[in-house]
Amino acid sequence: MSNYPLIRFVLIFISGIIVQSIANFQILHLILILVFFFSLTLILHLVIKNNYENAKAFSLLFVIVLSGSAYYSAYNQTKIKYPFEKPKLSNARIFGKIDDIELKKEGRITFSIITDSLLTKEKKYLNRSKLLCSIYDDDKSVKKLFYRLFIGNKIYLGGTVQKARDERNPGEYDYEEYLYSKGIVALANSYKADSLKIISNEINFLPNFIFQIRKQIDEKITSLHNKTTGGLLRGLILADRKSIDYEVKNEFVNAGVVHVLSVSGLHVGYIVLIFLFAFNRFNITARYLLTVVGLLLYMIISGSDAPVVRSTLMVLITFAAPAFGREYNSLNALSFSAFIILLVNPNQLYNPSFQLSFSALLSLIVIYPRVKSAVDKMNKSSKTFKWFLLFLGSSIAAQIGTLPFTLTYFHKLSLTALLANFIVIPVSGMIVGLGILTLIASIFLNWIAIIFASANELLTYFMYLFVSIMGSGKYSYLSVNQFSNYDAIVFYLSLAFIFYLLRKFINPLAKMVSISLILLLMALLMRLDNYLLLPKNILSIIVIDVGQGDASLIKFPNGKTALIDAGDKTQYFDNGERVILPLLEKCEIDTLDYGFISHVDSDHYRGIETLVKNKRVKIIYKPLPDSSSESDLEFEKLLNNYNCPFQYYSKKSIHIGNTRIYVLNDTINNYFGALKSNDRSGLLKLVFGRTSFLFTGDAGVKIEDDYINKYGSFLRANVLKVAHHGSKSSTSDKFVKVVSPDIAIISAGVGNKFGHPNKVILDRLEENHISVLRTDRAGAIILQSDGKVIRSINWKKIESSFTF
Repeated sequence: MSNYPLIRFVLIFISGIIVQSIANFQILHLILILVFFFSLTLILHLVIKNNYENAKAFSLLFVIVLSGSAYYSAYNQTKIKYPFEKPKLSNARIFGKIDDIELKKEGRITFSIITDSLLTKEKKYLNRSKLLCSIYDDDKSVKKLFYRLFIGNKIYLGGTVQKARDERNPGEYDYEEYLYSKGIVALANSYKADSLKIISNEINFLPNFIFQIRKQIDEKITSLHNKTTGGLLRGLILADRKSIDYEVKNEFVNAGVVHVLSVSGLHVGYIVLIFLFAFNRFNITARYLLTVVGLLLYMIISGSDAPVVRSTLMVLITFAAPAFGREYNSLNALSFSAFIILLVNPNQLYNPSFQLSFSALLSLIVIYPRVKSAVDKMNKSSKTFKWFLLFLGSSIAAQIGTLPFTLTYFHKLSLTALLANFIVIPVSGMIVGLGILTLIASIFLNWIAIIFASANELLTYFMYLFVSIMGSGKYSYLSVNQFSNYDAIVFYLSLAFIFYLLRKFINPLAKMVSISLILLLMALLMRLDNYLLLPKNILSIIVIDVGQGDASLIKFPNGKTALIDAGDKTQYFDNGERVILPLLEKCEIDTLDYGFISHVDSDHYRGIETLVKNKRVKIIYKPLPDSSSESDLEFEKLLNNYNCPFQYYSKKSIHIGNTRIYVLNDTINNYFGALKSNDRSGLLKLVFGRTSFLFTGDAGVKIEDDYINKYGSFLRANVLKVAHHGSKSSTSDKFVKVVSPDIAIISAGVGNKFGHPNKVILDRLEENHISVLRTDRAGAIILQSDGKVIRSINWKKIESSFTF
């Protein structure tokens, strides 16, 4: 690397960005120190020419680091944050200009606007803010509106404005932080297409021109292909993966080939080949110029994501190098493209696409020549076998480089990645090529385009089938939930040290011993920051933030697990899939031993459907079904279809190690059977040592009185899971006094339309000197008991202590 000063410069510049993002120094201080070291560097190099070489090197090093820090600080001077007092503004009236429009989804259009003003009943906001707006309606109405909108239009939109979801539960994706990186401060949602009115037909010519091209291409893709292939080509050609099913994406992650679902440098390479072939009849200058123009146009149309920009810049350097009499060098080209991208936006350093793309290619550049050299020495091997080894070596090299990032973002180590990449990479390239040829053919001869599209649908079907085999089932990956930024640093430093020793040592035995020692040391160092979110031998309860719903995960001292309720599942968001399953992975829980559904209301039970379908629950307890409830009958049908055993609540105690769960209602009793759904909620008391927890579902005041008369002081508990999200229809003053908890937990959605928790209930709990914990304020709540004392755990603080 000593022969490539550009990469050293870029890596030092990047370190400056990282230092500033961690330390957050004042920009004025940075500039003053930078001026000092810059002046010192000039003096050392211009005045004192032949001495103090180390001082010169260190001075220049500080200049580059400080330049990166100062540039990052200057770029992020305006701190993006949610600008409104309340987390949710209902019936908001928004006036602004459309800044960007996404491709249409079924029953939904999404666009961003820059607001001129925003009005609510209480206040008028005049600050300019960027909002991400979504309108949901029937597909016909949405489609009609979609074709009327243009970038630059001034519009009025009525709807709800709210904060985006941040990391509400351990291991959950921080969507709010992602939107902030895009300059978006909040979400706006409306459920009627006619809630949007176009005030002015102004158009921003260039952005709208690009959008119209994207829209035309998307229309062609959609009209010529089935839904599956169309969704894939949207991702491969237009960098829009939102039409690819969540389950399919997950299988690609498990198989270690998720990178092929979006536009990448690999696909840019295929496109360059297509352009060069298409312009083959032109002279070499015209051929290259047309290819460059086509590639730049494709980069813009595809959304200019980091991998595409990187690949485009490197292709331009490849073409330009001979014209300037220079030899092309991939390491310098990679460094140059990274520097240009970071100059345009230094925040790209924390973009997963940037990290995965550059780490993969850097690893290939460093490792592949050594692989090729070893393969070339195999004189007696066939060309096919050598090609196989080269492909295998390059695949391993890319995965070594990206491993820390894939573990950080996906928490999975694919065991089938090598085989899957061997098939999927060339097939995805063929799909991209056929997709582009289909689009070109549709301009001239539609029947040829249909033939190409049909061939692509067949290829897509086989690729998805293959990925499904490689990515479904536990054999396909290992869960890695303890990988942090610290681990990534240890990994890359160890990797650098291994390469250093490989160059220094000649003896094979010395190389083997030294590498083994480094790998052992790396494994030991990586364990230093490991922690268990749910430790052994104690009782842990996570009241999960599932929005306006209920869900509580329990890990018993003997390692058994249970889930009480599982939140809601809607057309747009499945708590079971998006919240609970990732949390189970985070907590290293493969299968739940018990599932308790308090009652069959959607905000309590629907999230467990996904867990049942994935065979993640051994047995479920629920109330006796209401024959008039279609959802209850459908739920039991689902349990039977997936062979999930279930029992009805009856008065009993369940022994789980040295803990007990007392079921206090008896739904097979005629009295309980006549009650409404909420009042038939499973009332569960969990006892461990001298500590106890009472879970009440949505039980109302009337049934609370019945429980008081029946159980009296046995209802006493240290922790009360407040019924019905803090509604005033539950948690009577009499019930609170009988239970006499130290802690009350309320599960409610941020800014929910019901006004939960009700002020009457909050005042009642305060009057009784009860500490209140709320998911709408704190996100997930974790309580742990050793049988004597209950502690509240700040999981965000624990996680932040192991990240930077």
